[in-house]
Amino acid sequence: MQTPRYLVIKQFIENKINSGLWKPGSRVPSEAELTLEFAVSRMTARRALSELDNDGLISRSAGKGSFVSSKSEGFTKIKLPKVDNDFLASSDTYFRILALDTVMSDFETMRDMKVNEEEEIAKGVFLFFNQKTPIKLLYVYAKLGVHSAFLKQKFSKITPEGYLEWSLPPDLVNKNIQAVMLGDNEKSYLIDYISSEQASLLVKERRLLKSEITSVCYSYYLDPHLTFGDW
Repeated sequence: MQTPRYLVIKQFIENKINSGLWKPGSRVPSEAELTLEFAVSRMTARRALSELDNDGLISRSAGKGSFVSSKSEGFTKIKLPKVDNDFLASSDTYFRILALDTVMSDFETMRDMKVNEEEEIAKGVFLFFNQKTPIKLLYVYAKLGVHSAFLKQKFSKITPEGYLEWSLPPDLVNKNIQAVMLGDNEKSYLIDYISSEQASLLVKERRLLKSEITSVCYSYYLDPHLTFGDW
């Protein structure tokens, strides 16, 4: 399978940074320059830069450009599985659609998406596997006004997060990481796979375009060796 062009650009920049050729503070090629150099659309170049920004390798400033991030002393980086890349590269990683429909906003989605009470939004629930072992339970909530085609997707060649990035590339992705115990809703989806008391890393992602929240994702990373308290 051919590597997506945005990943080619992303890996090119990562190699330049990790090899030390591009020092902290160095200017990174702009969207326009990458578009010409790699013969891709501006949307593709923007996605590569956006993911590098989210990964903390570069920092972007409106009107100034993108620059290699400075390394912070004592900073601990949590590395989670790149399910998007695994899905593209390996037949061992796959996912199932557990739910795909419209719902009314509840307290959590009202708070995280800044929508009105009982506003209709799109909801998808997906369970990712690696060699038949569940590795991530994903909830996606998207505003129908900007992601009207989300519910029509079959997601046979792209992950839900990949579709959100491709269909409407965000200017910014906010992330929040929490250690949680799975709730009753999560347990109902995972009843055939996990124990009744399962800890998880919950990663919340909120995508914004022109300061408007377009979608929110809740990813529950599953690991039977993850526990709370003293071992």
